[in-house]
Amino acid sequence: MNELMPKRLNRTTIYECDHVCLYSDRVALPSGNIIENYYQIHYPKKAVAVVIMNEKEEILLIQNRRYTVDRLEWEVPAGRIEDGESPEDAALREAMEETGCELSDLQYLCQYNPSNGMSDSLVHCFCAKVLSEKNFTDSDEINSKKWFSKQEYLDLLRLNGTRDGVTILAILYALQFC
Repeated sequence: MNELMPKRLNRTTIYECDHVCLYSDRVALPSGNIIENYYQIHYPKKAVAVVIMNEKEEILLIQNRRYTVDRLEWEVPAGRIEDGESPEDAALREAMEETGCELSDLQYLCQYNPSNGMSDSLVHCFCAKVLSEKNFTDSDEINSKKWFSKQEYLDLLRLNGTRDGVTILAILYALQFC
């Protein structure tokens, strides 16, 4: 199997910090061809996303203020796994921080790489039931939150009302497997 995979010959660090790193690798392809500058984005910490559902099977979404794409975006709670934290604990913490929800019945859905052609980002996706709900506290990041029926979410998705790949995949998994 390894003889079929590209091999890094050299790495140049362009930028490194605790959140994200950018490298330029010299890579040998299985054919013997060489790519002189194969750019890779490395995320030192893995991430979680959690689909929260209530007793009516509605999905709780938060409206994030996304500076990078200059828009408000409907998303599931998500964030980095902190040092020493399990993916499950990170999912519970992110849900509380971003929605004010305490969860029960946390279920692992999948893990995936949102952009595996250029990044090693890894997201662990979960679904859970809401146990209790309070107001969220992070008003700099989050504009609002709203419960969506399955049909309302599918309409939002069909109309391109959300573009966040983490949210789209996690909810589609949850609708199928939770």
